[in-house]
Amino acid sequence: AIATAIFIEAMPFLAIGALFSSAIEVFVPRDRMLRIIPRSVAGGLALGIGAGFLLPTCECGVVLIVRRLIHKGVPPFIAIAYMLAAPIVNPVVLASTWLAFRGSMPMLGSRVALAAVVALAIGLYSRRIPDVLLDAGPGGTGGHGHDHDHGGQTFGEKIRAVLTHAAREFMDMGTYLVIGALAAATCKTLLPADMMTYIGGNLLLSIVGMVVLAILLSVCSEADAFVAASFQMIPAAAQLAFVALGPMVDLKLIGMYSVTFKRRLVLALILGPTAMILVLSWLIGASGLLAW
Repeated sequence: AIATAIFIEAMPFLAIGALFSSAIEVFVPRDRMLRIIPRSVAGGLALGIGAGFLLPTCECGVVLIVRRLIHKGVPPFIAIAYMLAAPIVNPVVLASTWLAFRGSMPMLGSRVALAAVVALAIGLYSRRIPDVLLDAGPGGTGGHGHDHDHGGQTFGEKIRAVLTHAAREFMDMGTYLVIGALAAATCKTLLPADMMTYIGGNLLLSIVGMVVLAILLSVCSEADAFVAASFQMIPAAAQLAFVALGPMVDLKLIGMYSVTFKRRLVLALILGPTAMILVLSWLIGASGLLAW
């Protein structure tokens, strides 16, 4: 029942991501896409993170969108920065965070800040990886031929092409969503219900505990703030760690990363955000910026 609930929660966003990805494939020519890309690294990172504020994309569908953007010629470091930031900084998630934490601007600002820092760091690191996609050609920009020319098609033919591409991508990623949902449901069922009560009095232990829960529970970023806020017995910094890490690293995302990106980037996408969120959340909690 829990696995089904997780799948039903995530499935619409995966479908939206597949449709958006396919619309980019069919309606946005490669040369037009490349014209809007800044030439500087700083400008590219700003574009990647800034786009996350405008597009309401959660982590369930953003991997598909990023894969398509890279196939279209978007530099991988820009797409990776967008992938990590968008599920946290988009308007829908910002609103849900503000509501869940009763208008707490320190919590909202801290969540956005952690997302931006991690997206910048991992985006910069990805520039050192020549090929980021498993099916990419030279430079990791999709030289395998998935970027087709749809310029001569009628509008109806393009719509059919969008639906065809979307169905194929939804089925590809849906398999790993099911696996991730089953794994998360197993962990949620077996974990002791009162585990957090034992560690709530210790800042570091509570942060580590919530980081582990964020990975295991695989809650969609549209709803994870309400889950975090329900753990009232733990420090706010630990709640922050939960909502900052979950949209970047959880069981369903690990599966999607592993079939999309090269192993070196997959390791960076898992270990980098986890380590940074642990350290930064502890520093924020120890400094007293967030009240318990």
